[in-house]
Amino acid sequence: MIKIFRKIRQNLLMENKTGKYFKYAIGEIVLVVIGILIALQINNWNTQRIERSKEDSYLVNLKRDLNNQMQMIERNLSGEEFIFSSLTKVKSNFVKHKKFRAIKEDFVLIASMNDRYTFTITSPTYTELLSTGNLDLITDEPFKTQVVKYYEDLELTSQVIQNNNNHKDNVVNPMTISILEIIGGSEPSSVYKGLTSTFDNYETPVEIMSIIKNTISKPENQLILLNMVRFRRMVAKTHITRLKLAKTQTEKLLNLLASINK
Repeated sequence: MIKIFRKIRQNLLMENKTGKYFKYAIGEIVLVVIGILIALQINNWNTQRIERSKEDSYLVNLKRDLNNQMQMIERNLSGEEFIFSSLTKVKSNFVKHKKFRAIKEDFVLIASMNDRYTFTITSPTYTELLSTGNLDLITDEPFKTQVVKYYEDLELTSQVIQNNNNHKDNVVNPMTISILEIIGGSEPSSVYKGLTSTFDNYETPVEIMSIIKNTISKPENQLILLNMVRFRRMVAKTHITRLKLAKTQTEKLLNLLASINK
């Protein structure tokens, strides 16, 4: 098409038709500009199509991550609620009897004090969005804002739980075990599993119970154990609060995601 215009312009110059020459020259320029604009628009459409395809893929993966995170939250929440319930009973029994009793039922409950649940953030998609700079591909601004806030809050929850778990591992567990351990037993936690394990020096449950009773009957051990129960119960309550918040936020994001995909 451009060659045709060029040939026409050359003929017009040869025929000394300057007015028509300029008209055709302008027409040629307009044609080129229109062609460029069309090409740019097509390229823009292709870019938008590719970006929307990427956005759809990211949203699908975010949904997968959120569902996996929900499973993690519910597992941890169930565990912490069990610990809180168990230690609430331990505390009530202590208040009622003015001491810890060396009986199987109480020690099964106390055993929950040493349980711990690691909180893992499932965020491969969000991490990729940040590292690649593709977060802006998510066009729904309210949803994007909620996603960022969600993972910031999850990070805080993870830090709180990790700090408490570290303190429990380094301080609470050793103190608890030092009170409840059986001389000659290499695995004190076996005491919690029904008090029927056989140890090198103590072969009957009666002997084991006698050692436990003598150990926890000491006032200083009673106080230490009570403080450990109170601390772990408080930690469980804190974790429950954080996990319930995380669960609510996860449900909210999943609902927002469902509305976007409609």
